[in-house]
Amino acid sequence: MSKDHAEYLTDEQIAAEIEEMRRDIESGKISEDEAERDAYFADPANAEEVAAMFARMKLVETLYKARHEAGLTQKELADRLGTKQSYIAALERGRKNITFATLTKYAAACGKKIAITLL
Repeated sequence: MSKDHAEYLTDEQIAAEIEEMRRDIESGKISEDEAERDAYFADPANAEEVAAMFARMKLVETLYKARHEAGLTQKELADRLGTKQSYIAALERGRKNITFATLTKYAAACGKKIAITLL
């Protein structure tokens, strides 16, 4: 799924694509690109970068869930933050870096607070 493609899908369409990917993974269907990606993730030389990528993915997932739990659309959240829906979509897909100030505003708009755990 390309960046441009993802920004114009509804939440339901994204969920359907994710479900299709899950079925493909479970059935053992894997392409050359996926095999190459899997090898990259398994290479110890890439461990630090992979860990950072997964941490970012966890944050993106948390943002998405917070918005859904608040019952907000991307447009409604964007209006609350004084930004555009496309910016919210990019944040939720990990396409933009998020500042702590924006993260705090995003959380507050969803009725949440930020908690940081140092590991």
